[in-house]
Amino acid sequence: MTKTRNILTGAIILSVLALCFIWPIPNDQLPFHRNGLIYPIIVVSFGLFFSSVTAKQSLHLSKIKFVLIALWVLTFFILINGFFVAPDIKEMVSTWDGQWLRPVLLFCAGLVLLPVIQTHFPSITAARLFTLVILFFWGVILIHLLDTAWLYWRDGVIHWGQTRIVYNRTRMSFQVNMITGFILAELLARGLLRQHFLRLGTPTLSFMLLCNLLCTGLVDTRWGTIGLVGSLFSTFILLSLHSMRRSRVVLTGGILLAIILASVALGYTSWKTDPRWQNIESDAEAGWNAPFTSFCYNRTNGTRPLNDLGVQMDHSNGCRASFFHQGWKLVGEHPAGMGPRKEAFRYVLRRDTQDNRINIPHSHYGLIEFGIQNGIVGIAGWLILLAGCWYIGWKEFRHGNTMLGMFLLLFTVGFFSRTMVDHNLKDHYLEQYMFLTGLLIGMCALRNPQATDKPS
Repeated sequence: MTKTRNILTGAIILSVLALCFIWPIPNDQLPFHRNGLIYPIIVVSFGLFFSSVTAKQSLHLSKIKFVLIALWVLTFFILINGFFVAPDIKEMVSTWDGQWLRPVLLFCAGLVLLPVIQTHFPSITAARLFTLVILFFWGVILIHLLDTAWLYWRDGVIHWGQTRIVYNRTRMSFQVNMITGFILAELLARGLLRQHFLRLGTPTLSFMLLCNLLCTGLVDTRWGTIGLVGSLFSTFILLSLHSMRRSRVVLTGGILLAIILASVALGYTSWKTDPRWQNIESDAEAGWNAPFTSFCYNRTNGTRPLNDLGVQMDHSNGCRASFFHQGWKLVGEHPAGMGPRKEAFRYVLRRDTQDNRINIPHSHYGLIEFGIQNGIVGIAGWLILLAGCWYIGWKEFRHGNTMLGMFLLLFTVGFFSRTMVDHNLKDHYLEQYMFLTGLLIGMCALRNPQATDKPS
């Protein structure tokens, strides 16, 4: 029995690492569906955890009770509310299962993963496991850079804004920002606090960071760049607050100067390579009240509004403003939502305007989409869940488990910030976030402090 459990645990470790690598890659580019890894990870992790007294005892559930209650209350609220408001019950249940329940189960699998692994492989600490997870997530970024180098060698030009290993620039930007946030936090903690968590040398982490910054420039996403800069400053502020009692003004000031210079360089690169910045204000004004007959909503033959400069507004600038306006308006008009449904924004617009020519699939804003589906109470439940995760991170950060707490804090804030500018409360974006958040919370809740490899 012990040998079988060891084999299953080893298989779970390999499956998790493989999943981290392939997660953002579209299923049609893979020899198998991602769910072929996701569901076995969930089932075997739960089975090993609930059948092991040692694993159950190693998790301090009282520390995370609030988050678990909030998570499952929100889960059943979304389902029950959908039965009352959804126009198609069958589609609602299917979407709830695939777009929400699966991420919730991944959260719980991440929560119990380390206790299960350490029951059979005590040498695998939180630091070692999380380092492996970060490395395998980073593999997609490395392949994208190698592919870009190959295309440049073949064609003689840099293919700005093009991705082949993932579906689009947003997916790659999300991946880059997620990994970069952890690497930045680690490097700044080493500089400011003399603490480390990831089991990689500083030169290796610096190389990975440079690759990520290069990838950000190549992918050429404005909101991704803003998120990267925000992550940089958020990390620095957190660590500065933590070390404020220490008189290291010169070091702190030097790191701040380096962050400012790096942010200026990133911003300048985005400004020069992305012409959409030049007319953003006039485009946003033109797009705010763009009619439903415009190109923003009818991508086939809709009219293209003119900005106050007399030129056609940029789609990204103007239509994003219109989607923001109309999206929150729909949330206010339908406070109970319309139940889980893919492309809810388009469905509600078509239904309310009786115009089937509207073919824009979503609003581009994750929080708006969540509100259209699950109503104001759903948004409140999601924010309460995030606040619970944030509180656990803050408590750990301030009371000794600095690195894990900081990772959880920054990851929670970063993901929430991205929901304000991108549609990431769905598909693999939400799956990755929920799994990693569960993993970090599970590490924070371990009873044995040695198991987290907490630095002294």
